[in-house]
Parts: sequence; structure tokens; C-alpha cells
Amino acid sequence: MSQKRSREWEYRRQDENLAVNADQAEFAAIMYGSSNFESGTYDERLAGALDDYEVVPPQPTTRWANDDTALDSASSEVGNEIKRRKGVLGDKYPFDVKGNQIQYNPSKSLVYEFCLAISLAASLHTGETKKLPIAFERLARDLTVFLLGTGAQGYRTGWPNDSLEDRPTKFKELMGKLSAMAGEWNWSPERGLPDDPSSRDIKDEGLDFVVWKGFVDQRGGRLFILGQCACGNDYQTKYADIDPEFRKLKKWLRPLSHATPMRVFTTPRHIPNDTYFKEVNELAGLTLDRIRITLLAEESDLSRKHVLDNAKIPYEELIKIVISGFQVAQPKKKQRPQKAAAARRSR
Repeated sequence: MSQKRSREWEYRRQDENLAVNADQAEFAAIMYGSSNFESGTYDERLAGALDDYEVVPPQPTTRWANDDTALDSASSEVGNEIKRRKGVLGDKYPFDVKGNQIQYNPSKSLVYEFCLAISLAASLHTGETKKLPIAFERLARDLTVFLLGTGAQGYRTGWPNDSLEDRPTKFKELMGKLSAMAGEWNWSPERGLPDDPSSRDIKDEGLDFVVWKGFVDQRGGRLFILGQCACGNDYQTKYADIDPEFRKLKKWLRPLSHATPMRVFTTPRHIPNDTYFKEVNELAGLTLDRIRITLLAEESDLSRKHVLDNAKIPYEELIKIVISGFQVAQPKKKQRPQKAAAARRSR
């Protein structure tokens, strides 16, 4: 590992904190139309935790001067991260950067804003916020179908089910439906395991969605992608929810599929450290974080009014769960040019 890559890997946790700060600056820009880089350091200032950004001056200085220098350093780091995102996403980044400010410029799909809202939600397990992880699983499924192209299909298998989609509660029935749709996936529990386990014991075995693509000959050996979604700030603990050998699934399904499936790991969060991002791909499978998810969404037909799985929950309504009063400004109607006579009268 080169010295540069080694340094990147060692700073991966600090980079994750920086990513959260940049998220907060973006969040403020959506809330108020614009924000400055300093708004991303609010939590650190509130907690008095700017020490990580403190620059040691050549001569002794007062505490307030040190704090001011640290704040400038922290704001500069946030600005660099925001500019890096702009550089990667280009015109698909829903913010314009001008000096030390960012201005909100709504994206076509609202997918970036949706992922940002999930990442900054205070909870994902209570009230209306419980809709967010389920909606993200549908989004990840749809974009993986788009990634595979014509003929690909997908099915959300994650727990819990909800009233807006046809997903069986019990795992055996769930796998039976998947088998009927996709083929293969033969239910055959290992000896000693129940034939029909309770949903209290087995929910989804870490499997949030399945995408597949067959061949015209309809023979076994289809391409299967098994998806894991991690929405919380503990996403680093989810890399092996679908283990590389698929042991958890093979306890119940024999054979699982004739060709070895591919794993995909998805998260609405942004993994900013490129060296660590490569490692996540090795640990968890092909990784789609907010940057890649946004690029796919903006290339697909997931427009602003796209409805998730016919559930009648547009992204705009989902974002409102976190960002109160969120509303995308509609483009102004162009005025008709006045006729010459009318123009003279108006003067």
C-alpha cells in the first residue's frame, strides 16, 4: 500500500465524521435555500469538539484565537468535501458552490435529497421514519434492475413487510414466491431445522432484495444479485449480513441457485475515503453508496414524480418525514412576449 493510500485508510474515521459535517451543510441549504460551510460544524461547536481541527500556532495565542483558527480549519475541510462531491457528481450534484456558500438546486430525481434525509434522520425505527428504510430497499432494488438492463427483474425481500406491497410475512412463503418468480431457490432446510420457521425466529436472513436476469433458453443458471441495505450510522457492522459463502441462506435453500450469486451492498450514506471504499467493496460486495445511487438514479427514468413500487409515496413526501415542510420550487412560467403596440402602451 502506497504512503498516500495508507494515510487515506488511517483517516477513514475522520473522513466519515467530515462526511456527516458536509451532510449537515447540505441539509441546511435545503432547509433555507443556501448555507455556508461553517454550518456543517454546528455539532462540533455545540459540543466544544473542534480539537481535531486545531492548528498549532507558531507562537502562544489566546484561547479564542485558537478556537477561531480551529473553526476556520473545520469550515475549510467541509468546503473541500463539498467541492469533492461536486467534482464527482458534476451537474447531478443538487447544490451550486459559490465561494464559501452552497445553494440548493433540486435534482431531477430527488434521490440525492432522499438519501441525505435518511442519513440525517434522528431515528429510522419509530413513527413515520419506519417508512424510510423500506423505501430505500425499493429504490436499491429498482436501481439494481436498471443496472442489469433489459430483461432484469427484482423483488424486495427485506423485513418487515408492509401493507403497500405483496410480501409474505413468513420466510418459507417468501422464498416460495421468489422461486415462483425467478426460478431456482429450492426450499430444502438442513436436517434439524423446521420446515416452516416462525417469523419470530427467521425474518429475512440479511437479504433485503433480489434482482435476477435469465436467458432466452429458460434453463437454470440465471444471474442473481443479492442485496443488503444499511441505512443507519452502524452500516459498517452490516458488511457480512449476506456472507460470501451464503451460509445463512443455504441452510434453508438447496440449491440456492446454480450459478454463484453476486452480492451488492447499498447505503444512503456517502463513503468519502476512496481507499476504504475499495475495501468495503471487497468486504461486502459491489458497493453502491449515495454517490453511485445518485448517478444511477439520474441516468434512469426515476424522475421526481416516480412512485415507489406503486405505493403512492413520492420521494418528496418521504423527504418531508425528515425535512419538515420540504417543497421543491416549481420552475417559473415564461411570460409571453408583448406585441409591439401593447409594449408601447405599457411604456
